[in-house]
Amino acid sequence: MFIMVLRILLLALFAYCIYALVKYVANPKRRLKLAQSKELFYIIDEQNNTRKNFQLTYKGVLFEGEKHIPSKDHPLFIHTIFVWTESPEKLKNFSAKDFENIEEKVLERYPDCKIDWDLPIKLAKKAEER
Repeated sequence: MFIMVLRILLLALFAYCIYALVKYVANPKRRLKLAQSKELFYIIDEQNNTRKNFQLTYKGVLFEGEKHIPSKDHPLFIHTIFVWTESPEKLKNFSAKDFENIEEKVLERYPDCKIDWDLPIKLAKKAEER
């Protein structure tokens, strides 16, 4: 009887380990940090949830975007997206083409919205255009 209970416990432990491994590999935050360290583009976004911000990484810089809806009458329509970063000092290596690439990727998901950049990003963008 004891051996049967021990086998069931080992089987349950094995199933839990497999579940935890799959959960770890599929975690979007881990994927975002991995893409940031490899300086790739990656975005975490729930398009169906208009109230939840999205995060994206591009060339090792983590950006956040806040979605704005025009009114409570149209909760599925995104009017404006405000984008900022916590590390504006990393924007020195960015060119105007990089900002255009980010805008293109965001506009693929939200084609009818206007993208508003935070002030340090606007300054870096204008300095690069000169």
